Amino acid sequence: MKKLLLFLIFPFFAFAQCPHTFQMGDSFGDGWNGATVDIAVNGAVVVAGATNVATALEVVSFDADTGDTISLTNWVSGSWDGEISWEILDGAGTVIGSGTYGGLTNATGYCPECPSPAITQWSMSTNSVYIDGDNDASIVGYELEYSTSTFEPGDGTANSVTFESFPYTLTGLESGTTYNFAMRSNCGGGVFGSYIGNPYTTTFAIGCGESLSYSYISLPGVSTGTNYPVQWEPSQINPYFFVALVTPGGPNVESTVTITGQTELNYDYVYIVEMDSGNVLLTPTSGTFDSLEVTGVGELGIYIVADGSIDSTTNPEYTPVFSVSCSTAGLDDLSSNLFAYFPNPVNDKLTIMAQENVDEITVYNMIGQVVLRQTPNSLETIVDMAEMQTGAYFVQVSINNSIETVRILKN
Repeated sequence: MKKLLLFLIFPFFAFAQCPHTFQMGDSFGDGWNGATVDIAVNGAVVVAGATNVATALEVVSFDADTGDTISLTNWVSGSWDGEISWEILDGAGTVIGSGTYGGLTNATGYCPECPSPAITQWSMSTNSVYIDGDNDASIVGYELEYSTSTFEPGDGTANSVTFESFPYTLTGLESGTTYNFAMRSNCGGGVFGSYIGNPYTTTFAIGCGESLSYSYISLPGVSTGTNYPVQWEPSQINPYFFVALVTPGGPNVESTVTITGQTELNYDYVYIVEMDSGNVLLTPTSGTFDSLEVTGVGELGIYIVADGSIDSTTNPEYTPVFSVSCSTAGLDDLSSNLFAYFPNPVNDKLTIMAQENVDEITVYNMIGQVVLRQTPNSLETIVDMAEMQTGAYFVQVSINNSIETVRILKN
């Protein structure tokens, strides 16, 4: 996405210090292997011994004023200095210096009058995005623009919303869709900060009996390789890699994900997590998936991380396929002839007819929220879905201590 950067210059105004960023990259993804560097502002060291411990990219922040001279000094060599790269970003998020090991810079600090949004969390779901951040006292609100097409921020071609403070949830998005986002701060009086933004993709929702063939793309700045699964740990789960949510429709429903297809061996990895408990069901795995089965309870998150070389776009053969089957965890399976349901899709009312009294009916939306619950205690039940939004729902039926969940489409 293109960025529109607003450089506001007031010669007689003393800008306050603002956070600048030093980004430490490593092409192999295992850190700087002992290499360090000091960061100085106007000749005074503000960060001593900055280093990348064991990742493809590590970030450290430091404060500087507009006009300050930022330099790197006292480089200490490590084991693999040729893998090292770095960038310095000013308070507006603009790159003002970059290089490799041993490089020196005399970059000039810059703080916009209105600071950019300080995002701390950006979580995509199937049809929404949750945004959290640090609220600055000088900011009275935020402008968020989004579109499935590329756009120039502020040109009026994208959808636009405003909100006063973090956290904020944007709803009404389409699942499995890439959106371009741009956001800026509003400091009041017609003064705005610089736009920041990136493309992000909403997750796919996979229900019981459904499959997803997922064409993944390379992720900018990501480095994996054979060391990735060794160094990976659950704390590294990143919403940016989140591609699909298995939604069985209830906390007691057990889902089995069968994986076929393949990813690039030793470079593009799949991992699966139980969303409620955080249990990692599949640690990073790559290569050919020969009907690999992963089973968990409740909603499951499917993640894919791909380095910046080969992906499904360049090699269509690298396309993993996820198929979902469901059962009720810890309970006897409900025979399919115990009840019937119709129509499907439904416009207004769903009819459930059973051979024994229905104890409880619970309707879940695609993100697992309960939207309706009733206890009919009868053989025939009408579920009123007239006021529900168009889309897919899971209807969980409980009969005589057995539970079965069916997927219903609402027109």
